[in-house]
Amino acid sequence: MRAISHNCILWMLLLAGTASGVPQEALFRPSVTDPAITQFNDRHYSVMDPAVTGRGRLVLFLPGTGATPFLYREFPKNAARLGFHALGLMYPNDSAINVLCQQFAPSDPDAAGNARLEVIDGSDRVSFLTVNSINSIQNRLLKALQYLQATYPSQGWGQYYSGSSVLWDKLIVCGHSQGSGMAAMLAKTRGTDRCIIFTGMDWWTGGTPPRPYNWMFTSPQTPVDRWYSFAHERDQFLDFAEMQAAAAALDVSRYGPHERVESSSAGFGSRHFLSTNLEPAPAQSSSYHGCPVVDAATPMQSDGVTPVLKPVWDYLLLHDTLPITIESSPSGISIIFSPGTLEKSDDLTHWTPQSAATSPLVVPRSAPPFRSFYRLRTP
Repeated sequence: MRAISHNCILWMLLLAGTASGVPQEALFRPSVTDPAITQFNDRHYSVMDPAVTGRGRLVLFLPGTGATPFLYREFPKNAARLGFHALGLMYPNDSAINVLCQQFAPSDPDAAGNARLEVIDGSDRVSFLTVNSINSIQNRLLKALQYLQATYPSQGWGQYYSGSSVLWDKLIVCGHSQGSGMAAMLAKTRGTDRCIIFTGMDWWTGGTPPRPYNWMFTSPQTPVDRWYSFAHERDQFLDFAEMQAAAAALDVSRYGPHERVESSSAGFGSRHFLSTNLEPAPAQSSSYHGCPVVDAATPMQSDGVTPVLKPVWDYLLLHDTLPITIESSPSGISIIFSPGTLEKSDDLTHWTPQSAATSPLVVPRSAPPFRSFYRLRTP
């Protein structure tokens, strides 16, 4: 029998994915997109569904330390079925940023931020990393998009770059673990469409007391109402209390405390910090860290193909936040608002800035205002 090459097998798999209603998937090495890329050459993963009306948005997913995009296909495929293009990107991720910082720069509160920026753009910022512009996330992403557009011109990948520039405002940046920190730094330094953090943070153990690294407190280019975080409460690598502190540093908790998804209504309380206490899938029964998004660890419904967390993933990708909302609880009234100046009025004519107010602002039920109105002035 005539031998069939690996490339032919891959090509046949791609052809099988062109049927109506079936997402079109591709696996391709970074070196195919740019011959100068010689490191971290595990395959990128792309997926889109031509049977679904496109949203004109790209979901960029960055894997965790030592992982590859192949291990995270369910979330991108789910995004494709919602009308997104999705791309799992391989990048320099062999060592955990936090571990490197603790080992080589334990007293520097800016070390993690500088390290992440070096991985993103390839500019030399820290002594313990060697990432050049060719191997940077920025170059890998651009070259992957150019390759996809040239190889599959009918799929529409060209709408996410112009010339040599990525159109960041069309990107939803996501990642798991170390990859979530890269996504967050991208959203801090670029105006993206949305940022989704799966179980990640940067924690400076050299602080007194220990706290998130400096970069996490900086003002983001991506508005905070477009930031979301999802973590496991029993994560075996990251302390959940510290992840809550990290969410506060990123200002994600301005929309309320974390909401456990399996105990919540369908709208998840319009929260931006979601959590779960579910058991991981049997294949990785102890991987609470991977449960929210890693294929082998995320639990499936009884049909064996639908992720239990699909409603959560849909929410993270699609939820839109109102500038100001008011919630009632037994303890009082909570006013939840996006960045800006909260103003109060008793007659809808005279408005008083509540300059010291932080979201959520809680008005105790023991002393509610007789009749007050609130509005938000945004920058």
